[in-house]
Amino acid sequence: METITDPSKRFESFFLEFIDEKNEKKYRDLIRGLSLQNKKSLKINFNDLFKFDSQLARNLIDKPDELIKDSSIAINNILKEVDIDYYDQKPDVIARFTNLDEDHTILLRSLRAEHIGKLMQVHGILNRASIVKPQIIDAAFYCEQCRGTFFIKQEGYRFKKPLQCDIDSCRRKGPFKFLPENSKFIDWQKISIQESPEALPAGQLPRTIDVILLKDIVDLARPGANVAITGVLRSSQDSSGRGKLTTFHTYLEANNITVLEKELEEDITDEDEKRIKELSNDPLIHEKIINSIAPSIYGNHDIKEAICYLLFGGRPKELPDGMKIRGDTHILLVGDPGTGKSQLLQSVKEIAPRGLYTSGKGSTAAGLTAAVMRDRDTGEMTLEAGALVISDMGIACIDEFDKMNPQDRVAIHEAMEQQTVSIAKAGILANLNARTSILAAANPTYGRYDDYKNVAENIKKLPVSILSRFDLIFILRDIPDAEKDAKLAEHILELHKEINPKSAPEIPPDLLSKYIRYARRNVKPVLQTNAQKRINDFYLEMRGSGESENSPIAISSRQLEGLIRLAEAHARMALRNDVILEDAERAIGIMTLSLRQVGVDRETGSFDISAVTTGQFTSQRNKMLEIEKIIEELSEEKGGPVSTESIIELALARGIEKDFVESGLEDLQRKGVIFKPYSDHWKKA
Repeated sequence: METITDPSKRFESFFLEFIDEKNEKKYRDLIRGLSLQNKKSLKINFNDLFKFDSQLARNLIDKPDELIKDSSIAINNILKEVDIDYYDQKPDVIARFTNLDEDHTILLRSLRAEHIGKLMQVHGILNRASIVKPQIIDAAFYCEQCRGTFFIKQEGYRFKKPLQCDIDSCRRKGPFKFLPENSKFIDWQKISIQESPEALPAGQLPRTIDVILLKDIVDLARPGANVAITGVLRSSQDSSGRGKLTTFHTYLEANNITVLEKELEEDITDEDEKRIKELSNDPLIHEKIINSIAPSIYGNHDIKEAICYLLFGGRPKELPDGMKIRGDTHILLVGDPGTGKSQLLQSVKEIAPRGLYTSGKGSTAAGLTAAVMRDRDTGEMTLEAGALVISDMGIACIDEFDKMNPQDRVAIHEAMEQQTVSIAKAGILANLNARTSILAAANPTYGRYDDYKNVAENIKKLPVSILSRFDLIFILRDIPDAEKDAKLAEHILELHKEINPKSAPEIPPDLLSKYIRYARRNVKPVLQTNAQKRINDFYLEMRGSGESENSPIAISSRQLEGLIRLAEAHARMALRNDVILEDAERAIGIMTLSLRQVGVDRETGSFDISAVTTGQFTSQRNKMLEIEKIIEELSEEKGGPVSTESIIELALARGIEKDFVESGLEDLQRKGVIFKPYSDHWKKA
């Protein structure tokens, strides 16, 4: 058999003769079907080409410019034979290669000079995208001497003007008029991709690279999307005010872009799936998963259980009217210094399918949500994705949550409940997905947690509008306890030994991470009747204590939705599609534990969620109203401002203690309800 040396003929043989596992001529059929969807490109699996002609595939990597052109010629030649009508429309079909093997999938931080001009594949998160603009490829010019029109091919980014008329009978040097309406344009877009958080080495800054998209692959992905890009690495010379430099910067000219599944399904092999299913059949699977969360941190079993529910998440729902109900759980850890909050967050970041860790002081609103940036080359305004958008379908761990600037913290409101980030800046209107669970850690305002103050008073820097969006809030206390301290000391000392089996997780982190990804993708739990009834009874029982007008509200509909999410997550941990009574009981147990820590009024001993939703328990609010009433009554009686002493005297008679009156007066003054006309006297505003 004669060896074909012409690359376009070898590509024609591949497209016509390649037979896939279904015993079908895959690419011939795809070329025949191009006209049905008006497609102007053909996606080719690189592995298929390698199986058919390994030498041609290797040549494609080394000489992509020539061979991509040859493969496109081959496609159009076959199109002429199989679909002449579509060929006559001049679609100029382009060959786009996907699924390059591992040898040619390069990490962004591994790009070097040797890769320039080679075909490669890179993975990353799209963090910035420009608007789509037309780029001229054939410029039409009108010669005012011979009144003829001719074309100048445009290559590179510098606009090329004619030196003389291109028409043989003329050849004069102008003048010429540029005709944009007669010129040929293609779509152009510039994007930037950044290393994925899971691929980032510890302590390293993420690398980015600019990518140029042309023709039908523009606008296929939005900021925050996980993408695989096949393209040719190009170089462009750096310059300064004094002229050109000897250094060059690189960018990627994309041949193809693929939006990957957020949860990176491809790394779960059949063998992994088998191990995952074996694990799920273990009757102690829940305890094993809980014990695998930060085993080096002593105790905190309940908090680790809650973190497991956050990792697995509930089932997101979209109602017929278009309303979306989130499936992600949010947890806030508030505690004394040295209780292991930051270590818990770091541990979750490592296990989570798409974990991202950030600290409150080093985060701005734009850094968390999205920023509008000016492109250094074109001057255009572009959109850059922030932490919550990048961790879409994952978990964002925010440490030092109380240290964030208030104006920056407001940006999280929408992301926590609606799970979107809306941007309206510099003429850019965008709505980006931020379907992420938030695990936040905060320190009490006065250093240590004060049991005699509610959670909102302990962390005054956090507004109640944020507190109320957390499904679970836990308090970590550092209280001396002889027995507990002895066990903790033993645990820490054991950790510092070289070999310590106690700190080894029951499930290896890599397998646990795959287990979580598998559960989130494949398990869609649905509430069964008995579980639904148990949650319903618990909710109504808790609400029953607040039927009178001034009685405390023990639980709200937000906690009810949180209970459903927790029960679904407990079912997911065992890879069950049915939420049974056991799941509901565990969800109620962890919710009750959280409510006991932040939602019990120490004065009355009753459950009251008002501390989280309004910043005050109902009993405190009633006392504040009584203080207002006292000021009003005394003002009417005395016909002017009233002294602190007389307010305290009457308040004591009505059962309100002196300390509460003094702090209450300051609070009412801060809110603008009362003011001081002169020293130690008060009047209603």
